[in-house]
Amino acid sequence: MQEALNARDRILITIFYCCGLRRNEGSHVQITDINFDTRFLHVKKGKYNRERFVPFNRLSATFLKEYINNYRTMFLKNLNESNLFISSNYGSPMTGGSLYRRLQRLLKRSSNPTLRNKHIGLHSLRHSVATHLLQAGMELNNIQRFLGHTSLESTQIYTHLA
Repeated sequence: MQEALNARDRILITIFYCCGLRRNEGSHVQITDINFDTRFLHVKKGKYNRERFVPFNRLSATFLKEYINNYRTMFLKNLNESNLFISSNYGSPMTGGSLYRRLQRLLKRSSNPTLRNKHIGLHSLRHSVATHLLQAGMELNNIQRFLGHTSLESTQIYTHLA
């Protein structure tokens, strides 16, 4: 079971960091929202009910496929459940709060003392990917689309560290 939890934890990081999703967006991802052919995630329940498509890389695709094909079913009680994140205790979809608490447990288990003492939430991962994309040379308007912002000013707040 620990191997399945580790796979789900990798997906947690993948969805919230690599895809830059908000807490509510990540907790509502369905299996059918993931297109492995195009490597795009369809965010159907974005802020203000806006939809967008978010790209993900090959490594993220590998992690997602491994979790979905090999581990996700271990958590299920209802085989018709389509949510990506499934609770190991109840077999039901994980809430944003339970995903946040899982991230906190991962941080406490870290071998890095600095990381263990930092306050990092799901939204911190979103801020981090925006900052890293800007540092890597991505144009601000592309980061804006990636994050699903209607205003460029909102995106600039996320990238203040760069």
